[in-house]
Amino acid sequence: MSKERKLLKIVCFLYVLDALACLVFGGITLAGMGLLDPADVVSVGGIDFNLQAWAVIFGIWGIVSGVFYLIYAGAGIRGANTPRKIGPFRAMSLVAVVFSVVGLVLGVALDGAAANMSMYVVSIVFAVLCFVLSGKIKEQAER
Repeated sequence: MSKERKLLKIVCFLYVLDALACLVFGGITLAGMGLLDPADVVSVGGIDFNLQAWAVIFGIWGIVSGVFYLIYAGAGIRGANTPRKIGPFRAMSLVAVVFSVVGLVLGVALDGAAANMSMYVVSIVFAVLCFVLSGKIKEQAER
């Protein structure tokens, strides 16, 4: 197994941990939203949102992200084990890069350049790393 395949496998196992964290975060957020006062309002980017609605959005986003990352990690591990099956993971990596950049832009637009900047940068670096590694693995499979 090449070093690229080993590194991709390690990164994908980290994505599995991320997926589990997202699923737990989403579930806890949805389960706890009933404890919030319906009259509470939060201001995000100058827009006032009902706190319960915001909790639903974050809860659903957490669960959708968790499911995507599980599928993504599974495809990456499969591609690392069998290089000729890396194609779907490569496409998903490109989608992950686009979503990471969009997340960065939206995060900066809504919250400004704050402490969350490191989260966005790590997300972009991991997505680009997966895209690059999948390209190298694809080249190895075509030899």
